[in-house]
Amino acid sequence: MGDLAQYFCIREWIGRNYPSLPVYEFEATTIVDTRFGFLGKLARVIKPNDLIFFQSGFTTADRGGCHELMHRVVIDRFPTARILMMPQTIFFHSEENRLRTSKSYNQARNMLFLSRDKVSYEQALKMFPDVQNVLYPDIVTSLIGKYNFQHQRHGIFMCCRNDYEKFYSADEMDEFASKLSDLDTVDMGDTTISTHYLKIRENLGQFVSNQIELFSKYKLTITDRYHGTIFSLAANTPVIVIKTKDHKVTTGADWFKGVYDDSVMVAESLDHAYELAQKILASYDYPVLQPFFKEKYYDALPARVAQLGKTNVAG
Repeated sequence: MGDLAQYFCIREWIGRNYPSLPVYEFEATTIVDTRFGFLGKLARVIKPNDLIFFQSGFTTADRGGCHELMHRVVIDRFPTARILMMPQTIFFHSEENRLRTSKSYNQARNMLFLSRDKVSYEQALKMFPDVQNVLYPDIVTSLIGKYNFQHQRHGIFMCCRNDYEKFYSADEMDEFASKLSDLDTVDMGDTTISTHYLKIRENLGQFVSNQIELFSKYKLTITDRYHGTIFSLAANTPVIVIKTKDHKVTTGADWFKGVYDDSVMVAESLDHAYELAQKILASYDYPVLQPFFKEKYYDALPARVAQLGKTNVAG
């Protein structure tokens, strides 16, 4: 649901800011599969002032999937195109892959590359010195301040991943949940749902709203999901962030410092998370959070996009 919420927010943002422009959407697999001849067809119709938007996510990386390849083949074919790379997490295991991506992206002198955490931003400055690089929050943060569900709150929601990125073992998390149950009831879940993504897209706004409403029913969220953190804040629910094996979640939480200090806390360990949970459950008063990120960042982004093709100064 995190990836789909990004898609939802990007589509809403495009519709709000470019209402008169036709929008064409293509899957990454369509673009990279040479059987379809996509790039040749695009070359015949693309115009100098057209905009290319790449979806945000953990896709400037060599962790599988075809999105990073898709970025490169488009940039290699259209190096002068006006491109907005929505907020990315950068993470490469292989130096060879990192250099390959760096060489490709640096051709895109009219691209605005948005990094969604400081670690990624510092890497972007080194990898893409010829590209405009800006530190920018994940677009799903634009949903914070939009909702105000009025549920009676009960219990703690542990929204935790079950993949190679998790830091704590299943046994450690089960023991932690048992300990938390001394404070309040504990439900365990994730932001991953079983419904097929094409089915979700038929009524995406409702699915996103339902996901956030789920978080609004709890007194507290504890999560190692970055979008679990954002969904919780959109639900006006305080959240404790626990670590993963990479920097995405804990450094992503840095965005909320000085903005929602009482609502987001990063735990150094599970024992620390327990202490923070005690503190939050004893004193939090559940205010409706303000739409800081929408107003400061995403309402201002079209002005940056308008400058693409007019300047290629990095920074």
